[in-house]
Amino acid sequence: MTARRSGGTGRADRGQALVEFALVFPIFLLLLFGLIDVARFVYLNNAFNEAAREAARYGSVEQWQYSCPDSVSSPSRIACTAQVARDRIAGAPATFRVTATCTASCNANDLLTVKVFTDPGSFHFLTPIVGQLIAGPVISGQAQVVVQ
Repeated sequence: MTARRSGGTGRADRGQALVEFALVFPIFLLLLFGLIDVARFVYLNNAFNEAAREAARYGSVEQWQYSCPDSVSSPSRIACTAQVARDRIAGAPATFRVTATCTASCNANDLLTVKVFTDPGSFHFLTPIVGQLIAGPVISGQAQVVVQ
């Protein structure tokens, strides 16, 4: 024996599903784009840290002066280190800065610090509502090595 609805053809069920979908779909899209934004931020943060580590390692070894990129006009340890960090970041925001500093004159046993960071607001969210309410965070990376 099957239970039947009195006088109904099932049309109300289809309308109810459409209303439920219309209520849930925007929330689903907000969560999806929010997840994409978080993934982009983590990826860029990791890329900035990796670029800082690689540039610091590059600046710490003796052979930096023989393999300095051609785009550097004055091939100093600091300039070459900064250029290497810029070259290593793919998909970064248009404006980011690199600072490389030494504790003394960048000779052996000095501490070389490389910082790679963006200006506040240069990371733009893809999520429509969040992008208008929250300014983009600063993405940064830092590494320190002893000059050899």
